[in-house]
Amino acid sequence: MEEESTGKMGLDGEAVRQLLQGAVLKGADPQALLRAAAIDPSVYGNRRAAIDGKALVRLIRRIQFTLDDVYLGFFAQGCRLALETERLLSFLHCTTLGEALRVSIRFTDAMCADVGPGIREEHGAGLQHICKYQTVAGVNRDILVWVRFVWIYQLFSWLIGRPLALRGLSVRGSRPVQENGFDRFALFCCPVQFDAPVDALSYDWGDLTARLVHNTINEYDDYYASEPDWFAILDRGLNWRERTQQVLIDFQRAGLWSVPVEVVAARLRTRPRRLRHDLSLEGENFQDMRTRLRGELAAAYLLASDMPITEIGFTVGFSEPGSFSRHFCAWAGMSPSAYRTAHIGDPAKVGAATVLLNDRRII
Repeated sequence: MEEESTGKMGLDGEAVRQLLQGAVLKGADPQALLRAAAIDPSVYGNRRAAIDGKALVRLIRRIQFTLDDVYLGFFAQGCRLALETERLLSFLHCTTLGEALRVSIRFTDAMCADVGPGIREEHGAGLQHICKYQTVAGVNRDILVWVRFVWIYQLFSWLIGRPLALRGLSVRGSRPVQENGFDRFALFCCPVQFDAPVDALSYDWGDLTARLVHNTINEYDDYYASEPDWFAILDRGLNWRERTQQVLIDFQRAGLWSVPVEVVAARLRTRPRRLRHDLSLEGENFQDMRTRLRGELAAAYLLASDMPITEIGFTVGFSEPGSFSRHFCAWAGMSPSAYRTAHIGDPAKVGAATVLLNDRRII
């Protein structure tokens, strides 16, 4: 039975039409593809109709199998499914997501000349995964970028057994608008920059150091056979870094600036050695986190308040002005006064400092 397609939320029929453009150019019948994916063909091109996340997965798979092309007919060269299987095998036995990402990129570079992935480190905060797509004439490039980003996000989340905590997305296209109000990018749960110079996903080190929990093609096939809902907002929960950070902030609000790892571990109901280990797997260090949180708060006071520097030092737990200046300089690379002078005229930094200070102000 074909799936109902009149629901208001989901990918609208015009986007479905765009998604099928590559297949149509290859000679495929879009109505037949929709029926084969158990989707009402009347959705095709209909802005008032929509498909849900499960139907999207079925449609993507149907197009891929029909064309024997991972990239849905959007590229002149394409990529056969057998090569995709080999690519999966190349990284399923990696230890961490970061290793799998690098292996996947190397393999993708060799598979298709129309895809040019690359990675760039973001000042030690994570990696930017840049995706370059050379689509054929007559297709909507933006819909391909979106669906590839969805595939990457869902696959990598499945590999580590929890949703990715993306730092952000960059998209060369403009923000897509549907009459039904569906936001195609909401599922990523991260900031999105539209009209950007590149198409890219920004990963956090905590995800890149996460260990893979799936390592066989059978598991991968079972995942797709289960018809996952690609539009569901995945429940991230809190990782060890986030939980530890929240406990440290609570202690700092209480005026405890050098709380030892043993105390934090006890609050989190784990052992100190285990906590250090789990933080390390997420690319974090307990001492660095504690120092960073203190420095961030001091910087917020410098930009979002008119408090004297000496008073700010006392507020964040330093009994001597010289000690505050030394520690702040080690953290920020400049003295408190230089930091205030350099950034007080930057509306974006002042705005971010105001938000942070309102959230973590010491009463």
